[in-house]
Amino acid sequence: MPCVGTVAGLMTGLVLAASEPVKIATDAPFPAYTYLADDGTITGFERDLMDEVCARAVLDCRWTDVTFDQLIPGVMAGDYDVVLGGMAVTAERRELVDFTEVYHGTDPDEWYIGRPGAPEPAAALTAVQSGTMQEAHLRAMGYRHVTFSTEPEVLAALVAGKVDLALGPFETRADIRDYITRNGLDYLYSETIPDEGVAMAVCKGNGTLLAMLNTALDGIRDDGTLASLENRWFE
Repeated sequence: MPCVGTVAGLMTGLVLAASEPVKIATDAPFPAYTYLADDGTITGFERDLMDEVCARAVLDCRWTDVTFDQLIPGVMAGDYDVVLGGMAVTAERRELVDFTEVYHGTDPDEWYIGRPGAPEPAAALTAVQSGTMQEAHLRAMGYRHVTFSTEPEVLAALVAGKVDLALGPFETRADIRDYITRNGLDYLYSETIPDEGVAMAVCKGNGTLLAMLNTALDGIRDDGTLASLENRWFE
């Protein structure tokens, strides 16, 4: 399997070789899940959550920041052991990777932003971040779209008039509301894109690591730590 040689191939039972770090990848910034602090440190809800998981599972966790479209291919190839970052669980993604238990809910209504008067999604050219569930939705709907590796590139294409709309997790993002207003944009159209919630992903078949993560998550949920983290970052 592709991830043999990484964590999956270094375990015996539930024991992880102490010298082998667990490679974690995310896409920052995506507040409040993960983003970069002023000193460049990855922080946010999922940083705090994963640090707690690593402490409880006694894992030596090392973080790296990549673009979202590298996360699932990277964990499938064994470049990373765990990927996360507001990653919604979908049936399409379950075919590719194994997910932990869901630890955060999502809003199924996703918004297109653009300038007032922009055509509806079915008639528009829409910018979207590659590798996201929003891209999968546009593809499934047969809507014309162009992909970009990062969210800033998506927004820049919209502001420059290269596309009519942009689709992404914009409605809940306080960090970009001023940007939207300042550039004469608005929330124009919404569509329901359901998912199962947010979770971490590991290489498919890596059941030992998955069990370690889920055991830690169960404890974090049961003792109230998860609720405390959600209140800190989302309330």
